[in-house]
Amino acid sequence: MRRRRPLIIQKTPVFLGCEGESEQGYGQLLNDLLHAADLPIHLEVVNLSPGAGDPIARLQSAEKEITRRQKRRSVFDDRAVLMDSDQLAGNSQRRQEVEQLALQMEISIIWQEPCHEAFLLRHMDGYAQNRPLTTQAAIAALEAVWPQYNKPMTKILLARRIGRAEVLRAATVEASLAAFLRRISLLA
Repeated sequence: MRRRRPLIIQKTPVFLGCEGESEQGYGQLLNDLLHAADLPIHLEVVNLSPGAGDPIARLQSAEKEITRRQKRRSVFDDRAVLMDSDQLAGNSQRRQEVEQLALQMEISIIWQEPCHEAFLLRHMDGYAQNRPLTTQAAIAALEAVWPQYNKPMTKILLARRIGRAEVLRAATVEASLAAFLRRISLLA
């Protein structure tokens, strides 16, 4: 009698562009959470730095990476970019331009207000509503709660403090994160 080959479930590819190594670690953590939940989705986590410091340049870099990667494999089911808002602080017209370009490119933006450290802070128990106004204040607040925090954070280091419950906590106050998590089935 022949043994049956195990059924290999095809995973739906989703593009997640990141500003830097810390965001890349966070995206890889989300990938691990998808795997642990046995969801048939794979995040293609791409570090868009260096060379894409400006939000518009970052979106253009994301579009190039999406095109390049789609030539090798199937089309991405969803496309998103983690992006700090501090580069657009006080410039609502520029933010509107960035959001309009992202809409045209069919890339959703997961806003980190004002930066990745503030975004991570909102994952911590008791800090979901914490909204530091500056990057410096966000770093100080995060280091007070998480003394071991050090940039860049790998998925392994992030996983020591952030799991599914913490991601879902942050999603209660981060609308763009919640929308993305719904699209990838991590949030009902």
